[in-house]
Amino acid sequence: MNKKLVCLLIGALFSATTAMADTLIVEPDRDNTLFEDSQGRYSNGAGQYLFIGRTGGQNGIPPSLRRALVRFDLSSIPVGSQITSASLQMTINKVPPQAGGGTASLHKVESDWGETTTNAPGPEGQGAAAEPGDATWLHTFFNTDFWNTAGGDYAATASQTAGMQSVPQTITFATAAGMVADVEGWVNTPADNFGWVVLGDEGSVENARRLLSRENSDAAGRPILTIEYTPAPPPPLPVQPIPVNNRWGLLLLAGLILLAVRRRRMFP
Repeated sequence: MNKKLVCLLIGALFSATTAMADTLIVEPDRDNTLFEDSQGRYSNGAGQYLFIGRTGGQNGIPPSLRRALVRFDLSSIPVGSQITSASLQMTINKVPPQAGGGTASLHKVESDWGETTTNAPGPEGQGAAAEPGDATWLHTFFNTDFWNTAGGDYAATASQTAGMQSVPQTITFATAAGMVADVEGWVNTPADNFGWVVLGDEGSVENARRLLSRENSDAAGRPILTIEYTPAPPPPLPVQPIPVNNRWGLLLLAGLILLAVRRRRMFP
């Protein structure tokens, strides 16, 4: 048998393993709310809730914006994997009485940000005094590092949107090309994984929403990211010429073929 042909045969057998699709379902490893404030004083890193949209004025406090930050640890997905779908589910549990419908949008965050143990009292809508390391309207990390733009640094184009009703509900940012691209980029370059910011209806007064955070006691309502992916195939094994003009070479060839067949059965 020709030595070159044998090399090609063995290489084909060992590289024929087909990667199987897999699914990752994960909660955020960080989340927080940006409370509009010209001095960047408020945060809610350990709170039960996140907030989006524009509030109504009350108790002498003018209407102001809320934006929710969420980030997910994707380190369990091998670098080089192909992301085939990504969807995010979030639970809205409180809507103002005068609220109408609206659209929530998901944007890729472009700067790193922090979450500490701040925990706002009561319904949490006004936040709590920021602690060192918190994200605020002005700060990525209170009170030493700043967003380039007040209210957060994020992509202008939404990665996906979701419709909102005027009642509490679960919203889903269904898989879309933008979300898939974001996740695949974070898998391949973890240092750029700063998550998404969720924006609500920011044009209408008293049309904000309260959502359950990762710290909420209702585990079923916490944000959930579902990713389907195909791991990158393993690199091909190095191929060495096998002498087949003697008995030992033929035995080695037979053993390698048997091993390759068993490997394909284990990893179909």
